[in-house]
Amino acid sequence: MSHVNFWSDPSKAGAAEVGQMAVFLEERSRCPDMREVNEAVCKVLDPRSGERILEVGCGSGVLCRRMAPYTQPEGYVIGVDISPQLTAEAQQYALEEGVAEQIVFECARGESLPYPNAAFDGALAARLLLHTDDPNAILSEMARVVRPGGRIVAMDWDFDSVAVDHPDRELTRRLLHWRADHHGGNNWSGRQLWRRMMNAGIQCLTIHPIVTVVHKEEDSLTQSLWRAARVSRDGGAISADEHDVWVRELKARIQDGSFFASIVYFIVRGIVP
Repeated sequence: MSHVNFWSDPSKAGAAEVGQMAVFLEERSRCPDMREVNEAVCKVLDPRSGERILEVGCGSGVLCRRMAPYTQPEGYVIGVDISPQLTAEAQQYALEEGVAEQIVFECARGESLPYPNAAFDGALAARLLLHTDDPNAILSEMARVVRPGGRIVAMDWDFDSVAVDHPDRELTRRLLHWRADHHGGNNWSGRQLWRRMMNAGIQCLTIHPIVTVVHKEEDSLTQSLWRAARVSRDGGAISADEHDVWVRELKARIQDGSFFASIVYFIVRGIVP
């Protein structure tokens, strides 16, 4: 990629950057479209009372906190992330929310999980595989640590599925395609999850596409579009004037209520044989 992507390895980021990443994750989780996606992910994984659940690449612990109450009593959630500072941030958020006793946060790499075979009833990787160099190794490790009959769920977006109602089609395509190809990891990861999970030996696959539709400034996808415009401009795909015209048109449509954008998130669920 043409930029430094700390999301691919937040352990390489400084303290200030990791703190900002945690704040970003927490703020994004409160956006209406992200709440919809997170609710769908938890519903597909279906954590139950007494179960042991693992999230790989837990970030600030948003989904861990969402799932933990369903494992009670006697169950628990473990969230792992490659960054020790990020797991510390996640622990603090869990304390503030009053669920710290139900979750353990540990520093570990998804490619080499420090758990024995069949240690969990279910495992989850959400918005992780698009940032990793070896997603197949992570899925294989998840299959190893989940018991036979247990569930594995992976979720990523497909940025090339973004649809934006804008009068300049050529500019919109150029901007969005550059963003998908050059910024923020493997933005086709969502469409690749089915194949990757099948190749990891995970069986009984089902796919659950979630189409989020946004109309407002405060939606997560809207904020992603502003970032897409900035990075496309900074990367030379569009000019500064084209950036301003494109964003100005969308902001005008937000003001008059006619703004429309959507994206597809793919959630794939499978069973360990």
